[in-house]
Amino acid sequence: MKESILFDEFWSHPNKLLENHIKNMISAGDEELDKQVKLYHDIAKLKNNFQIYIRDTSNDKLDKNHSFLSAYFFLLNSKFDEIPTLFGFLTIVSHHGDAVNLMTLAREANKFFKNSKELEYWDEVAGAAKNINIYLGLSTKKDEFLDRAEKLRQYLILSQYRYKFTYSDFINFKSLYSNLVYSDKFEAIFSMPKQETKDIPIDVLECDIKTLPLNKKRDEFRNFVLNNFDENYKLFTLTAPTGYGKTLTALNFALKFNKSRIIYTLPFTSIIDQTYDIIAKIYKNSDISVSKAHHKTTIDEENLTEEDRYSKIKFLMESFSGEINVTTLYQLIFALFGNKNKDNVKFNQLKNSVVIIDEAQAIPYNFRKDFILLCEIISQRLGTIFIFMSATMPVIKSDNFKEISNLEYFSKQDRYVIKWLDVSGEEDLLKKICETARDKNTLVVVNTIKKAQELFVKLKDKFSCFCLNGYMYDDHKHATIEAVKRAINTNKDDPLASKILLISTQSIEAGVDLDFDVGFREVSPISSIIQTAGRVNRHFGEIRGELYVFPEISKFTNLIYGDLQKVSKAILEIFKQREVRESEILEISNLYFQKISDQLENLYIQSEIKKLEFENINQKIEEIMKDNHKQTLIIEPEENFIKDFEAKILEIKNSSNDEFTIRDILKNHIRKLSKFSINVTFKDKEKLTPNLKQINGLKDMFYLPFGSYYFYSVDYGLKKDTNLDITDEVFD
Repeated sequence: MKESILFDEFWSHPNKLLENHIKNMISAGDEELDKQVKLYHDIAKLKNNFQIYIRDTSNDKLDKNHSFLSAYFFLLNSKFDEIPTLFGFLTIVSHHGDAVNLMTLAREANKFFKNSKELEYWDEVAGAAKNINIYLGLSTKKDEFLDRAEKLRQYLILSQYRYKFTYSDFINFKSLYSNLVYSDKFEAIFSMPKQETKDIPIDVLECDIKTLPLNKKRDEFRNFVLNNFDENYKLFTLTAPTGYGKTLTALNFALKFNKSRIIYTLPFTSIIDQTYDIIAKIYKNSDISVSKAHHKTTIDEENLTEEDRYSKIKFLMESFSGEINVTTLYQLIFALFGNKNKDNVKFNQLKNSVVIIDEAQAIPYNFRKDFILLCEIISQRLGTIFIFMSATMPVIKSDNFKEISNLEYFSKQDRYVIKWLDVSGEEDLLKKICETARDKNTLVVVNTIKKAQELFVKLKDKFSCFCLNGYMYDDHKHATIEAVKRAINTNKDDPLASKILLISTQSIEAGVDLDFDVGFREVSPISSIIQTAGRVNRHFGEIRGELYVFPEISKFTNLIYGDLQKVSKAILEIFKQREVRESEILEISNLYFQKISDQLENLYIQSEIKKLEFENINQKIEEIMKDNHKQTLIIEPEENFIKDFEAKILEIKNSSNDEFTIRDILKNHIRKLSKFSINVTFKDKEKLTPNLKQINGLKDMFYLPFGSYYFYSVDYGLKKDTNLDITDEVFD
């Protein structure tokens, strides 16, 4: 038994009473299980070693672990049935880490149920708890705990044969786990109970909409959607052609529910930045917080006041805590499916919120069925409103969803026609592109980076030509898109100005507001063809646009698109036989997604759900969402950029801030590199290795120095093929 050291008061965090921490965490709306989990989650911080450490955090050799022992006191004092007790136990065990597979508790009993190292402090904690009011009446019988722990472990072992967990059980655990993680972090940072969010004034948005240029089609669409408001539903689809102003319409519709917050998700960081800028501008003169959260978001440290500690801004930004939150679909997916602490801090914020899922077709078909089922359960369990939005809506087989758009809009569209271009080869294709690009703003979309770069090199001297692909860093992409937009606007106002030609990969497809006269699209899944068509005559010009679909020239199309390409093949025969008008697009899109639903979609994580294998679920989703065959490289954007970056790292590490602040500021600084990053294949990285340099202070982070024009072109990014344009290596 450890020697007792008595303290006049017990801290949970530096200069913070544990009792106050617990009291601030418990909310009036918490269920009894939530309250009990919060009550016991830090009780083991009463041990002497932790109290010594928290008064001097530089003394990190002390045993300051407390999760297991805290879970033990919860288990002993639990008045709940087995499953809620199991969930509460795992929640406390995991609150400083990630949720493990439920059966891991049984398999590693000596670690989870009877950790001898933790149990050494039992009497010490039990004795200290007598001095704290919130623990009056606490049961402290160690023998009784050991008996209960063994019984619960046996129950868990038998449950794998007797009880199959459900998606609802999964959500119930995540709700409990997230509630604890969020409340714990919030109180630790702000030292106060969680505050109610402000009402988001709908009139601010509606006044802004009134200042927009008149657009009969968009205004009619918005009015129809708003008149379709129905508070009896929690699940909606909003299906409308491209260019109809779905962003502001969906936001307007969402605000009518008067919920705590809006969470607006999009698939790509480029259009997240675009959408955030629009919404932030609308609410810039209000006290409404508009947050942007994706893996490349950074905090402007120069504008931080002493009161606005870095950790406060960081937490609010990364936990969906703003009144309006613009984020990635990726973030939402892992908030729903993930087992990691950092992902689950967001899940709690779905409660009493409106979640807008823009470009819903981007939800991977592999787990789309699971995703929709979880949304249905969350809407009932947490009062969340979901709005799925797309020009090409996936099939949703549920009567719980209500379509709020008028699908007849599709039948009335006549902005473009899709034609099959039966060319004999690449040279024949180039000839057709050149004929068109002389007097029309032209878009060409191909399936690979290499092919996009090759076509650009062949055509760049003949036209006002641009290239857009995944081997360009974000700032380079943004600059290119803005340059294309300016050029199109100029030549539409000035008939004598040069028309432009953009060679792109699928980077252009969703959400990018560019308007071309003619498009060319290499054969691809139907949804991609339709998305490309959405960039042709997007703004309702008088002359009907044309999109030509041509045979594969990139190679690897089947490998890139996989099963989606197989599903598309039969439908593509329609394009080969006749022209397809925009008015037919909804019917073709529905046929495509119906085939996907029938042939490819199933409950991807059902077997893992039955056993609540949280780690395995996260891993399966990661396999779909992440490309494990790529590595991040930094492209140095200007001379001495990395040198200055390295100096700042050293300055941060040597600052007088506490270790937690240093860590957070360092992470934020590192994030500043992301807008100059690209993800390259390992094969391409190997080609570049002799020319790469390591960033001092960062393990395994490499960069391509500024001025490496042979490898990185200011026109089209990192060369996919280093032999490309070998005869002319001088770039502007």
